[in-house]
Amino acid sequence: MPRKVLAAAAILPLAAIAAIGAGPAAQAAERPPNPLQKPGWILDRNDEFNGSLDHNLWITNYLESRTPQWRSAARYGFRNNALVLRIDNDQPTYYSDDRMKVSSLQTGQRNGLHKNNRFDHSIPTVMKYTAKYGYFEIRAKTSARSGLHAAFWMIGKQDTASQSAEVDIVEHAGRYPRNFNFGMFKWGDPNAQEIHHNIAVDFPISTEMHIYALEWTPTQMKLYVDNVLKKTMNVSPAYPMVFLLGIYENAGWTGSVDPADPRPKEFVVDYFRSYRR
Repeated sequence: MPRKVLAAAAILPLAAIAAIGAGPAAQAAERPPNPLQKPGWILDRNDEFNGSLDHNLWITNYLESRTPQWRSAARYGFRNNALVLRIDNDQPTYYSDDRMKVSSLQTGQRNGLHKNNRFDHSIPTVMKYTAKYGYFEIRAKTSARSGLHAAFWMIGKQDTASQSAEVDIVEHAGRYPRNFNFGMFKWGDPNAQEIHHNIAVDFPISTEMHIYALEWTPTQMKLYVDNVLKKTMNVSPAYPMVFLLGIYENAGWTGSVDPADPRPKEFVVDYFRSYRR
């Protein structure tokens, strides 16, 4: 997602972000996990990341038709029953002529998915999981620091060219320890909108596990942080969307990487859950 320029970024102070440690998954200031069952909702799909990945749900290559398979492959592992997406020192860049690195999981793929940006090779269309409306939740923290960001986001499955809106549920640029982006990019969808919100929280995103969720209805998209409504967008894509979890370095809008800032950089996700009414 190396195309974002947010006006709010200009007024936010830069700050150093502490590295994620390897201690227990829950600390005193963290938000405990929600119960798996949610009143008023039916659990549709989930992955609790308890030491393994549900390959019936996730694809481990990021928008693979754009670049060779080995460049798009995610670096990931597990710690304390949580998924750890990493940016490593020896990780190849996503393109041969660009500095960006990425480790991402996604629930669907096809040629030209998301802005039809570049083409390297054909891949099969595989939609392991898409949803239209529902409640979608993760519990996570990120050690994205200088020049990095991590994101939980959605893109249209593009059965037609107009099914291409992007919704950023949580997009955390590492240089802002208590702020993240929530919004929409319309791309080829004439019915979507360009909406960009900067969300402030009272905890360090990089060192504490907290709960981020989107409630998507036929008319609205509502952001929740730790089960509290934070922002509502009065817009709603009318087609199924693919889910992505990813961490990105040198994406072009997050500033320069400090060479003294040690790797690996991490996006730690305790679980992914999807519910329907």
